[in-house]
Amino acid sequence: MRLIPSLIFSILMIITISKASQIEVIDMKFARDVVNREPVDVSDRFPPDIGRVYCWTKIKADTVPTKIYHVWYYNEKEMAKVELEIRYPVFRTWSYKTILPQWTGEWKVVVQDEEGNNIYEKTFEIKQ
Repeated sequence: MRLIPSLIFSILMIITISKASQIEVIDMKFARDVVNREPVDVSDRFPPDIGRVYCWTKIKADTVPTKIYHVWYYNEKEMAKVELEIRYPVFRTWSYKTILPQWTGEWKVVVQDEEGNNIYEKTFEIKQ
């Protein structure tokens, strides 16, 4: 009987650990827009008057539905955290950040799983 709680705990730990590794970023792009679920004018460098930058990701998830987060950083400061639902095993999703003209320099978007684990990151630049 003493083994049962230990066994249940071990099984739950395995499920928790495997769940974190079930999400994979297949592709990630920055763009001026997203049309028909595809990024448009893809780049890693944008002018200060861009207005918005879109972060488009193609996700592979073993278990659905699930969630990911796009966490937007500027000068190492978190500027936004956007929750995105993943509804199919391979799913395209995106978020955008409004960019003020004075926010020049390097930006980073980190993709996190439901538990807040960083699973992917990519940078882009706002440059004159």
